[in-house]
Amino acid sequence: MHSLYEIETTIKRSSRAEGLSWGVSEETGKAVRMLEQSEFQGLESFRRLIGLGLNNLNKLLDVDQSNTRNLCPIHFGIFFLDQSHNKELHRTYNFKNINEPLLIVPFLSKSAKKNLLYFHLKSPDLNFTITPGGIYFINQNFFPKNLTDFSLTISTNRKSKYTQSSWDYLYKLSLDTFVEETEEKKISGAGAGLTDND
Repeated sequence: MHSLYEIETTIKRSSRAEGLSWGVSEETGKAVRMLEQSEFQGLESFRRLIGLGLNNLNKLLDVDQSNTRNLCPIHFGIFFLDQSHNKELHRTYNFKNINEPLLIVPFLSKSAKKNLLYFHLKSPDLNFTITPGGIYFINQNFFPKNLTDFSLTISTNRKSKYTQSSWDYLYKLSLDTFVEETEEKKISGAGAGLTDND
């Protein structure tokens, strides 16, 4: 078992050896480290990506670019990490395919926390959501090696996962903690009192 530091450093150096800049290599090392720490197969995914040849993959440089085939997950993730603070980008995008989609998760997670965003990825093979709380909702126990015809939605809207009746019940219950305001209770010290001593 190698330490997380060793994994991060080795991936960073390997990325640089494959022609990525030091800055991109450093982010890649951190991404794989986070995946390994979360018990995803980040190192294996990165190894397969290197086998494809990073120079053979397309970079995402603009969300409206015409060629979204054979996308590199590292540049895809870094694009949204760098640009998702821009509110004009908060919408749904469609892409043709991406290799090793597991590698985009750390970048989207970091962006979600930093900008309080929600990312929803949907494809025939995989659906997941990343929230600002760092919680992933993944509909399979594995990530495919390639995603085809997938969409990515970016929003600041948190979806309600509870019913209105549950809210009404709990809110009504919470009202039982309120003290009924009377002059007598104000004098005896319940509530804020008659004087402001802050």
